[in-house]
Amino acid sequence: MKRIIIALLGISLVFTSCKKGKVEISGCTDSSALNFDPLATIDDSSCIYPVNTSLTINFSQTVDGVDLTTDTMIYTNSAGEDYSIQTLKYLISDITLHKDDSTSILLKEVHFVDIRNASTLSVDFGELQDGNYTSISFTMGLDTAKNISNRYVNEDFHATMFWPEPNGGGYHYMKLEGAYTNDSTFYNTHTGGTMGGDYSFNNNSSILLNVNNDMGDVIIDINMEINNWYQTPNEIAFSTYGMGIMMNMQKQMELKQNGMTDIFSVSVNQ
Repeated sequence: MKRIIIALLGISLVFTSCKKGKVEISGCTDSSALNFDPLATIDDSSCIYPVNTSLTINFSQTVDGVDLTTDTMIYTNSAGEDYSIQTLKYLISDITLHKDDSTSILLKEVHFVDIRNASTLSVDFGELQDGNYTSISFTMGLDTAKNISNRYVNEDFHATMFWPEPNGGGYHYMKLEGAYTNDSTFYNTHTGGTMGGDYSFNNNSSILLNVNNDMGDVIIDINMEINNWYQTPNEIAFSTYGMGIMMNMQKQMELKQNGMTDIFSVSVNQ
């Protein structure tokens, strides 16, 4: 009997010793977390989860560096003409991000901007792939491969931006309209494929954007400096074309040259 009691006591001591010897480890017990600890037995609420990086592009407009104000004759071009801006609509195409490994991501084929429609001034592109982005490129207007009549018949801009067939067909690149000198003298800066020519142009801006999985939101601002359409390298006065330049190939080329010089600037916020 003594031997049985001693044996039972021994077994009890073994189990008690094992129970007391168990070590609990605090940590993140969620395998989907970045800091998951497979050895942790107690979750200590320290789990860190990946945050997808989302990209938004804003389209802004300034005159001499000041945010655009419409319907007021407060601006002056390099020719000394006072003017207002009543309408500004334009097409941006082939918006593309470029990485340092020579790969690129096409974000959108064509985007229509209308300053009277706030929903067109900002585009949420959703999740952005990790990587080191070194530049963003886009085309002002539509190149000859895209500027084809009725190609975008299902797009919102089709009806308002079509370019008359007798003038070459396709679509306007931009409609910039207002008054100058007085409220009853109007100008229409309409750019497009005059007589079938290609007056679109590409803009490629360097950026510093290193995206990883815990950055959150990234915002890229693409700004149009409106007064620069009329001054460098070609001074363009409204009085030289007045109500329209749709058939004026020389003015279309001058506007293209000015646009390529310093119309757009790009900034990144992250």
